[in-house]
Amino acid sequence: RAAGYDIADSGAERAGLAITLVTLIFALVSFAMVSIAAINIAHSFFRTVAERRRELGVMRAVGASARDVRVLVLAEAAVIGLAGGALGIAIARLLALAIDAASMRWVPDFPFKPDTYFAFGWTLLAGALGCSILACMLGAFLPARAAARLEPTEALTS
Repeated sequence: RAAGYDIADSGAERAGLAITLVTLIFALVSFAMVSIAAINIAHSFFRTVAERRRELGVMRAVGASARDVRVLVLAEAAVIGLAGGALGIAIARLLALAIDAASMRWVPDFPFKPDTYFAFGWTLLAGALGCSILACMLGAFLPARAAARLEPTEALTS
């Protein structure tokens, strides 16, 4: 167009726009899913902090600082995020292998048929693991802050 030519078929433009819109929708859905997961994690950690109120009060009474309690809760969240992310990656790899095996068995050969339909590069795996840890720590941030503000006398008398 910049050179003065006119495009007779706009099907490719429409296909490109459709792909862009579908990608945007998937990005919004994934953002909503991560947000809901962080809210559920926050709820779980608020319950955990409430159930461990006496334990956290004892820790504060024997000398743990508010920062120590906050770091403890966030470290627990990081470990849970790491374990959940690793489990998710393992399940994804197993499902990818099963789909590839089913494709080899039931999908007839065609030109340029790939050996695998999935790409698990180290950057993708590291990013997925990092996102799971980050989502868990973000969800645990407010409960960790609440646990850090807990007064030892309140916790031990309740």
